[in-house]
Amino acid sequence: MFYDKDRIIHATNSQNFHLVDNMVSEGGSMTYRATKAFRPPWSTLPAGQEAIRKAELQRVADKMKDIATYGLYRAFRLFAGNSTFGPDAEKRLNKYRARLNGTATDADRKFITHITCSEAVMLTYQLAFPNREAPFFILLDAAHTMPSTLVNWLQKNGWEAVSV
Repeated sequence: MFYDKDRIIHATNSQNFHLVDNMVSEGGSMTYRATKAFRPPWSTLPAGQEAIRKAELQRVADKMKDIATYGLYRAFRLFAGNSTFGPDAEKRLNKYRARLNGTATDADRKFITHITCSEAVMLTYQLAFPNREAPFFILLDAAHTMPSTLVNWLQKNGWEAVSV
């Protein structure tokens, strides 16, 4: 997930979420970790909303990267279930929203402890756009959506694929 222009939040099954520069030195030359990014159509937001929404995305991403670890078992869960945003996805999202905002009845629980990379992207946008503004609110079940399904959804909903 791109965090800002030059850095990404990255995770593997051996590391927690962490910020890394997108450029890395490999064999004496600089390469990109991520070569493709999807950008939402920011220009469709009302005047003055882009900076506000990006700040909220960063707030959610900061909280996620400070707490969450890569959940390998969650990666296996992607294969089970349905990527449709239904009642179960809604229930999980409301739980995470309440934890993030400090209004949860299980307030002793961390916001989110284990997560996959694609799940992090979807939840970040879902939490930052609580009024389900299309196409920023990713209308997929984050717990059961494969990365390829996410890419297809982004492409069909006006997100621009950008080479970095």
